[in-house]
Amino acid sequence: MPWARGGSSRRRMPFAAFVVAGAVALGGCTGESEPDPSPSTGSASATSSESPSVTPSPSPSVTASGPEIPPSAREQTEAGAEAFVRFFFDQVNTAWTEPRAGLIKSFSDPKCEFCSKTEATAARLVSDRQRYSSNPVEVTAIDQFVGAPSGQEYLAVTLVQRRVDVLDADGSVVSTDQRKNLDRYVAVIWTDGEWRLLGVEKAA
Repeated sequence: MPWARGGSSRRRMPFAAFVVAGAVALGGCTGESEPDPSPSTGSASATSSESPSVTPSPSPSVTASGPEIPPSAREQTEAGAEAFVRFFFDQVNTAWTEPRAGLIKSFSDPKCEFCSKTEATAARLVSDRQRYSSNPVEVTAIDQFVGAPSGQEYLAVTLVQRRVDVLDADGSVVSTDQRKNLDRYVAVIWTDGEWRLLGVEKAA
């Protein structure tokens, strides 16, 4: 669904969305036909519309276990937060197709339950010697919400879970994810000079 972009037309995040932050993992590799929201205590609250200060464009960054974060995703701005969310889901694709454990965790806040579940799927794929045959998720739209505390950004993200096979070590199909559209609220937090994913909530 469309959301208004930019300026005073930006929508305010529904109050409950990140007071209790839910984790919504993709249905992939779980055998579930629908995403599974699980409530957890989050640190974000929709009580302030203060925007974080803008910092100079940083140099590219490489984590100990992850790839280079592009400069566009390392700016403490709304655009930087959006670029980071796109980058994060690119890493989910990498972690599930190679597969690779530890990659998702390196771009996640410790409180992010969605990140923990998604990382657990990557670790399970590695352990079971399975992988996704192609990228399982695509970000098709992102829009900003006002109301995030200083140092955080709230975004409305439209994802497509693609129809993708999970393969075992000899290339046999273990399971198949079905295509579906997923509307989600996403929170990111600025920590130690970089964005981290803080939480994902199923959109009402």
